[in-house]
Amino acid sequence: MASLSTIGSIRELSFEIIQYLSPPDIYSLLLTSKLFYPACYQSLWSTLRLYTKSHISDKGHICYKLAKLIKTRGIDNTGVQHIRTIVLHRYSLTCTNGFVKSGLIRVLGDLLASGKLNLKHLELRYNLSWYAASEEEELFGFLHQLREYSQRKQPDEFSMAVIANPIFLEPGLQAQVLDIEKITSLELEMDWQYKGSDNDERQQVFNNSLGGLEDSDSGFADPGDDLDDPDDEEQWPHPTSDQPSETNGARLSNLQIDTSQYNTRLAGILTYLLSRTTNLKSLTIRSIRDNGRKYTDFKLSPPLKSLQTTIRNLPRLHTLKIQGKLFHPSFFIPPPDSTKSVSYDGILSNKWLRGFRECSFTNVTYLNIRFRKDVQERAKGCRDFRRRPLNYVQVKRLLMCNIEGSNTVAPDLGACILRGNRGLHEMSKRTLSSDRGRPL
Repeated sequence: MASLSTIGSIRELSFEIIQYLSPPDIYSLLLTSKLFYPACYQSLWSTLRLYTKSHISDKGHICYKLAKLIKTRGIDNTGVQHIRTIVLHRYSLTCTNGFVKSGLIRVLGDLLASGKLNLKHLELRYNLSWYAASEEEELFGFLHQLREYSQRKQPDEFSMAVIANPIFLEPGLQAQVLDIEKITSLELEMDWQYKGSDNDERQQVFNNSLGGLEDSDSGFADPGDDLDDPDDEEQWPHPTSDQPSETNGARLSNLQIDTSQYNTRLAGILTYLLSRTTNLKSLTIRSIRDNGRKYTDFKLSPPLKSLQTTIRNLPRLHTLKIQGKLFHPSFFIPPPDSTKSVSYDGILSNKWLRGFRECSFTNVTYLNIRFRKDVQERAKGCRDFRRRPLNYVQVKRLLMCNIEGSNTVAPDLGACILRGNRGLHEMSKRTLSSDRGRPL
């Protein structure tokens, strides 16, 4: 067995071991031997994290101390030259007493502009609504320096992970401050209560004269018809009118009909943004606030069809996660052929299952689906929500699969997955079998 002195003398082996240790453990190892000191010191400086949850209460002291250290000792006498990743957490670009006020934002921006900081990766929580007017010049100055730095780099030399509300990434804003092509990981937070500078979706629909009083399912009579009943998916959807109508003794206007599927502005922003993220490897779209309104029937409009196609054509996507509502519970997003891992989590309807059933998931090996209940039954009355068999699925190459709550919509989904995917790991087989209520 090799001794610690032998391991410490081999720099590559030291770095291999260090990557499995936490920062406190790395610091402890640094104190044990001079042989480990260089590798541990470099590793501790390699990732600069600002404003994790545990740091919020320090009133920005970390930023002040780091800014002072760099200014007094210089680059060569600190570990700044070893920084390869910067993680700007939730309050980094918005907290007025830390990153900006300490001057650290200016120091790091100057290092990027001068080429003294060889940054490889940046994780950024991006929200342009939280900064104070006094912060604007320095904040946008730093973002512009970051953009110029990233444009000098090739995609394999620099990458970004961005967490943002897509409203703040619309073309006019993101073109100024972010190099979209360098984003490899994107987490979009769909805040359905945030309206930006526009009125709500319902008013936008009426202003654009997209519809009036029309029930998309007015001719529907039999709630037990086949899952494959035809729909004209090229037809533009029409919003439900706010004119008075008696439904269970309540006015229709009091039922708060969900109109998210008519938000063409948001669909356009997402389509434009994702069409430019040619190096994207991981995409997460999740709802952070959803008002849970009553859903109307869904038909695929041209803007949503364009968004669906854009996501389907992402060339390098490896992981796709959709959590919560994306415009409507019936809006199914098929993954690109390059995708290996897919997760859907939300209120999912029969029409969503129809799209899922016909999707081959070409190279997907891990699939996770979680059906959430509409506990307040606000989807009641929409024909897209019925409990009925699925009968078959196209997906054939899964190695791991987890399904929760499918009995509320498609009771035979687990059985369909089991029949079509003989290569499933035993744990997945047991999980799907237990969902069916009987052993394999």
